[in-house]
Amino acid sequence: MRVWQGVRAATVAGHLGLILLLFVRPAAGLFVFFQVIVPVLPGLFLIAPGLWRNTCPLAASNQTPRLFGFTRALNPPEWLRERGYLIAVTLFFGIVAARLAGLDRSGAATGLVLLAAITAAFLGGLVFKGKSGWCSSICPLFPLQRAYGQTPFVTVANNHCAPCVGCAKNCYDFSPRGAYQADLSSGDRGWIAPRKLFAATLPGVVLGFFLLAGHGEVPVWHRYALLAVSLLAAIGVFFALESTTPVSTAMLTAGYAAVALNIFYWFAGPILAGAATTITGLPLAWLRWPLSVAIFAATVVWLARTRVSELHYALHTGTRTAPVLLPLPGIRASTAERTVPAAASVTFDPVGTRVAADLGMSLLDIAEKGALPLEAGCRMGVCGADPVAVLAGADQLCEPAADERKTLRRLGFADNTRMACCARVTGGDVRIALTPQPGTGNGAAPAYFDRSIVSVVVIGDGIAGVTAADFVRRGHPDCEIHLIGRESHGLYNRMGISRLVYGRSAMQGLHLLPDQWYDDHQVTAWLNTLATGLDLRAQRVHLGTGDLLPYDRLILAMGSAAALPAIEDLRRPGSFVLREAEDALRIRAYAQQHGCSRAVVAGGGLLGLEAAYALHQLGLRVTVLERGDRLLRKQLDPRCSALVLRHFARTGIDVRHKAETARLTGAPAVRSAILTDGTVLPCDLFLTATGIRPNADLARRAGLPVNRGILVDDRMATPVPGVYAAGDVAEHRDQVLGLWPIAAEQAETAAVNALGGNRILTLETPATILKGVGLELFGIGRVDPHPGDEVIVFEQPAIPSYRRLIISRERAVGATVLGHHPADVAAAQQAVRARRLLSPAARATLRTGDWSALNSGHQVGVS
Repeated sequence: MRVWQGVRAATVAGHLGLILLLFVRPAAGLFVFFQVIVPVLPGLFLIAPGLWRNTCPLAASNQTPRLFGFTRALNPPEWLRERGYLIAVTLFFGIVAARLAGLDRSGAATGLVLLAAITAAFLGGLVFKGKSGWCSSICPLFPLQRAYGQTPFVTVANNHCAPCVGCAKNCYDFSPRGAYQADLSSGDRGWIAPRKLFAATLPGVVLGFFLLAGHGEVPVWHRYALLAVSLLAAIGVFFALESTTPVSTAMLTAGYAAVALNIFYWFAGPILAGAATTITGLPLAWLRWPLSVAIFAATVVWLARTRVSELHYALHTGTRTAPVLLPLPGIRASTAERTVPAAASVTFDPVGTRVAADLGMSLLDIAEKGALPLEAGCRMGVCGADPVAVLAGADQLCEPAADERKTLRRLGFADNTRMACCARVTGGDVRIALTPQPGTGNGAAPAYFDRSIVSVVVIGDGIAGVTAADFVRRGHPDCEIHLIGRESHGLYNRMGISRLVYGRSAMQGLHLLPDQWYDDHQVTAWLNTLATGLDLRAQRVHLGTGDLLPYDRLILAMGSAAALPAIEDLRRPGSFVLREAEDALRIRAYAQQHGCSRAVVAGGGLLGLEAAYALHQLGLRVTVLERGDRLLRKQLDPRCSALVLRHFARTGIDVRHKAETARLTGAPAVRSAILTDGTVLPCDLFLTATGIRPNADLARRAGLPVNRGILVDDRMATPVPGVYAAGDVAEHRDQVLGLWPIAAEQAETAAVNALGGNRILTLETPATILKGVGLELFGIGRVDPHPGDEVIVFEQPAIPSYRRLIISRERAVGATVLGHHPADVAAAQQAVRARRLLSPAARATLRTGDWSALNSGHQVGVS
């Protein structure tokens, strides 16, 4: 880093020295700039654009305020983000046109242009964050760098942006080989059109300029008119080719850029050769010919590589399904077989839609790929959101794990039912129906049960409460079961409530149990009912309706509420949390009624990011405030966190780090959020997502031991006999995890022990899943390696794709998977939970990027 900083200091000094030279010795300055620097830059952009990005004096000037910590780091305004490229194109063509008017013959004029450029670059870095105020927005060289830097022959790592602040969409510094492809694949016509237009004009501008540059006898306005004709002719041919040929937009723009570069060096070659002759005193005019040949050969290879890059990008983003095959020697047949998975497909009845699938994809992933109406939930087989009937090909699916089997039993559907999120395709063809078939009951009654237990009361009808009621009924066919729920809805998919913010179908598809489930299981449901008091001595529950419910066993599963930070005037109209379905419905209604256009989300955790994406989908401009220095610090390593940040920045969601809200303003509704550093963020809607607070007040008033949550032992029992707690309200071993799979496991343990069992809670490694935000993210186990641990990382930021595995003492202890890698997710989840021992051969296979070695059945080394 210090070496780069030294080089940048030298280039800035050189830039300033050149400006001085242009004023003091104009002829020398013009020679250096127009006959050496200008002819060299386009070739450098083609061969090693990253070298220029790291050493450019304008970029160095732009990043100086950030380097020394005095930048204001503001987000660029909307007009700059959306129109910065057009401004850069206008400046580029303006400078070219100014040369026809004599710019390249005036040292003072050229010096002023260079001085204005470095001043503007510095001011852009002083005011705006990252490179958004110059390099990635309005720099006149920016369009040229994007056009030629898309397939670099030499990649030079970016050493400016540490850490990445997500300042630019499809950033070249972040993804040199994928940024331009992402630009041209954007669904935003306003984003693509200027880039196509620039490429379309380039050959016409270059040819017109060189044909007109030496004709001072022609009036300037006449030369401009002829330049415009050349420019318009090139544009016309471009769009004619786009309309009449099968050439893709990516290849057409690349082809035009290649033609322009060859034209440029046909004319600039003699200039460079003449400069070399002047500098060395040797007769080097002949250099123009090998230079032209070299440029032609380089652009041919560059076009071929760009085509491969385009195909790879299409493959990894899903717009292309066939693999990109290259005639690379030395690849063994076994390797090729490993890298191209066997074909699989799933047919969905009754519509008959057939969807191709990669091995390891879940039925839910495949349904989402085919845009079929299947509601996603926890994606772990616990919530019961996505049961399907397997009509054929059941042997082509993985075996159900314990969590899935428990959920299937709770739902009570036919034996051919699978949870779509858990059933992964192992090969061949599968046929399913999205509506499961009815079952024959909930299993045989237990041979023995405690008849002295007459009444079991469960407070809370979320996943913990319903699971507890379910397992109580499995273990006791006769007792009364009372299930008390504060909300007016039965069990529903809480992971799907963000969809209520932007979706049109309200609660449709979110309910996880049919209405008859309660009758079938002889559970008395008290919906929209509050438990107002507990009489632990008399063993009674007081309800808000005035009813008293006696109990022999009590299971507390009241869940949690949103933790509210100390923000002044947080309870103004327009301020919300997102924990329950009603919260989401109120947010949607408020945004429509008040015409909201801007939202601020406090909290950059999983819920905050999901909420931000939902508000973005509703049409609001969203800013996320993360008080730490990166997103998802507890779940992700810094590099993966940067990739997630990049995704949200590309989506159009602004993320601010080390940012906290001090107070809200408005009269009476929210109109702005004022941060602790004094920054004012205009907003019509404010959403808090800063963690959870267990709903333990009822237990606390009754005298039960409560810290953050209700204190329980490994049997989920409280110190009071006959009273148990489970889910978000329970604190077990100093932890309140707030995860559905954990809540369900705790509830089962509580129910079994409430009926006289002696089950000890099995602690499983929880997983992190972020989906439904245009990104697939999975994490499990350890995030930070310990001394001596091995970390294996494979990354393709253009897709984006990122896989990271931590091995400690030859065992898999942590994994992160970003992107579409279904088989790797399944393998990593099983291996980390089992702390699977990996042989040397398995570890060697993992280092090649083949994660099938994590599977217990892999033949090369899992022991």
